[in-house]
Amino acid sequence: MQAKRYSPKSFDGGIPGGSSVPYRKGGAMPSITATITHEQRDGIYELVRNHLGAIGDVRIALEQNEDFATAERLGLAFGEDLRLLADIGWRPHEDREAFELTMAPHDLAELLKRLHDEAEKLLVESPDERKSREEDEEVDQRFQIGLDACEELLVGLDERGGESA
Repeated sequence: MQAKRYSPKSFDGGIPGGSSVPYRKGGAMPSITATITHEQRDGIYELVRNHLGAIGDVRIALEQNEDFATAERLGLAFGEDLRLLADIGWRPHEDREAFELTMAPHDLAELLKRLHDEAEKLLVESPDERKSREEDEEVDQRFQIGLDACEELLVGLDERGGESA
């Protein structure tokens, strides 16, 4: 059996230039679950970017460990990260002052809880870890902003009982 080669090509609805991923256009507008500030976005972006650094763990779980449950769990988490990036932007710096989050309230809450827990672990380090990260103070500040934004958004989602804004 011959392996099938991947050949990137654009199709109707794809992004010009070769991406086969359809571009969101037309149709019903997704409902807005929450709106965040530019500063909150930067903090959450830093947390998402940090988490995506471990995306190779999916391949390890699948191929080396054959741990399919872990691979599925990781795949779902990384999928949530990518979905959030669709709302807040993929670039490190965005010019907008406010960002509308359109993920379903339940999915957004799960994502924010995970990012919040990861931020707490990143910010509470041993003295040795802290010493090696002293030059990363700016990143730590963005992690803290992301942690605070997650808490604020989770409170808002909880108060609305999972309904969109």
